[in-house]
Amino acid sequence: MKRKLLLIICCFSFLAAQAQLPKLDRVVPMFWWTQMVNPELQLLVHGDHIADYKVNLKYEGVTVQSVDHVENSNYLFINLIIDSTARPGSFDIVFSKKGEKNLQYQYELKQRNNSSNRNQGVTSSDLIYLLMPDRFANGDTANDRIPSMLDQTLSRDSMYYRHGGDLKGIMQHLDYIKTLGATAIWCNPMVENDMPKASYHGYAATDLYKIDPRFGTNALYKKMVDKCHSMGLKVIKDVVHNHVGTKSWLIQDMPMKSWVHQWPEYTNSSYRDQPMMDPHASKIDKKLQVDGWFVPTMADLNEKNPYVA
Repeated sequence: MKRKLLLIICCFSFLAAQAQLPKLDRVVPMFWWTQMVNPELQLLVHGDHIADYKVNLKYEGVTVQSVDHVENSNYLFINLIIDSTARPGSFDIVFSKKGEKNLQYQYELKQRNNSSNRNQGVTSSDLIYLLMPDRFANGDTANDRIPSMLDQTLSRDSMYYRHGGDLKGIMQHLDYIKTLGATAIWCNPMVENDMPKASYHGYAATDLYKIDPRFGTNALYKKMVDKCHSMGLKVIKDVVHNHVGTKSWLIQDMPMKSWVHQWPEYTNSSYRDQPMMDPHASKIDKKLQVDGWFVPTMADLNEKNPYVA
């Protein structure tokens, strides 16, 4: 019964009125770069009935191609063209509605880093050290518990509780990793996983743009990467776009019903990848593998939906 209720909540959460939702809750991605190969950029905007507002901006080299409305009026998708003449800088995206005060978001275009050796990739000559940040080393006990977050567990006596590892702990032990002969580190996802329990692994993301505060900050993550590079260590960033945690704002207030894979009742993935490589496999076997949910607390994203993509 609990599994069925979970799916019902996810199916209809996009219809729920959110009295506490700010008029302009967030714009993602929060910033972008100039000189990108693809001039197209789609911004996802979330706010209380933000679809009732018109969108305007003035910045040389940036034009609004279109503004898409979807099922949930708390969302807008703004399609921008950023051509080669656009220079790094900031500009206001203005949301206007008759009889209402304008809403503004200051958007920034940063200078793209075109360093030739910035992205080196990994080869058969690399030795990769894989680590789970929460279980590796606790360098900052002050962030072991964050009062505003759902999971307040902290005990190394349970495999399901938080153990307290963080970015500072990793940075303090990079010398150790180097002595093992490793040339790259691969960390489990470090984005926010604000779930009630057992999300220490990082695969139940609730904010794909924010480092989990129990690990540190976005700025500290960049410092860790810079330190790794200065020591000759590559960094592999683990990013999962197959599913997100059900407490994610994108699931609590979905843009549309087709944002996630829907079933008449909760359906788990088969976890079997063989049908995807078998030309004679049945369609249902493929569907169970691809569209089934990983677990009830991880909503399976529908990548066939162009807005999800």
